[in-house]
Amino acid sequence: MKKQFAYILCALLCALSFLSCSKDGPDAAPNRRVVIMYAASFSNLSPSIEENINQFCKSEKLPSVGSSDVFLVYAHTTERFGVYVNTSPVLFRAYTGTDGKPKRDTLNVYPDTDISGSAETLNKVLTEVQSLFPAKSYGLIFSSHGKGWIPKGYQEEVYTLFNKQKQLRQYPLTKDLGNEKPKESGMDIADFKDAIPMHLDFCILDACLMGCVEVAYELKDRCDLLLFSPTEILSYGMNYTAMPEKLLNIQEPDIKGVARDFYELYEAQSGDYKSATVTLVDCRKLDPLADAFRDIVDAHRSEIEKVNKSQVQAYFYNDYHWFFDLRDLLIKAGATESEVRTLDSALDGCILYKAATEKFFDLKLENVCGLSVYIPSSTSVNLNSFYKTLAWNSATGFIL
Repeated sequence: MKKQFAYILCALLCALSFLSCSKDGPDAAPNRRVVIMYAASFSNLSPSIEENINQFCKSEKLPSVGSSDVFLVYAHTTERFGVYVNTSPVLFRAYTGTDGKPKRDTLNVYPDTDISGSAETLNKVLTEVQSLFPAKSYGLIFSSHGKGWIPKGYQEEVYTLFNKQKQLRQYPLTKDLGNEKPKESGMDIADFKDAIPMHLDFCILDACLMGCVEVAYELKDRCDLLLFSPTEILSYGMNYTAMPEKLLNIQEPDIKGVARDFYELYEAQSGDYKSATVTLVDCRKLDPLADAFRDIVDAHRSEIEKVNKSQVQAYFYNDYHWFFDLRDLLIKAGATESEVRTLDSALDGCILYKAATEKFFDLKLENVCGLSVYIPSSTSVNLNSFYKTLAWNSATGFIL
């Protein structure tokens, strides 16, 4: 599972050995759509994300040079699993050559001191992409660790396991809460938003716990369609094999198809690997949800403060208790039938697709609206203070 925001080859020689640098000629058409995969994976996710990159880049559906679409990858992975010697991030273009085979051209090799899981590097790379490939449409796939809207470097002030007596068992690797290896890595969601220099037609967050209403509302003026997961994501990530044909060489990207492919990939698994949630939000239609949420909060503020968190649908299976189902919270706080109807209308208006397996590991997923929300805690003073800076809180007055 992928948790707080949060790399490819060791050095220039390694990069050049990994990438093919054969040029098939200049573009013959103006760019209609540029899709960039930004892989900030100088971490334990490095092997999984490198495999995701290879799955996408070996597709027969890659655009050819001269077509109107462009696919780019910014990749920063470790030299090998568990070895954190500085490596050089690489920006390359993946395309179908004139011989019909997938190829890669290196566009830039960045200093090995660059921290990919930072707003500064994200902005530098995306600004360069915008300069090299002006386009009518941009899409971003962000693959790394993540932890929703939680601020960079935050550690819970009071650890409170709901089941203190329960021994947590070993689970499969996820894109877990955390950053890249460098201590300076990590981004607040507002920093992430501000680092994006262009408007995005779509943004796919292949990172843990990003499916928060707080994240969606923060990004609503920066992207139209937002695909993410309210739970964590297994380290294998999304279905990159099926992704190219959904995003490139078509009139409109099929983001709902990407979401469905992701869900079906894990729904077909067994045991712990049958664990996934996915939500696709139209960020342009989030304001009615903020209005409905604000009205219910205003009417039931005292009940929300007293709600038993252990009775609200959670999206976490560990002690990082910041992510609860938005709809279930308001119902458990006593929202009336009329209020719930208004809320459901707003949810239906902005959520284009949602799906969840029966469980995520041992966590039952029974009351899933597709968006998580924070439940304020009097013990989390610093976290509450940060929450007040979020656009969602400004719109809803959730924490006064």
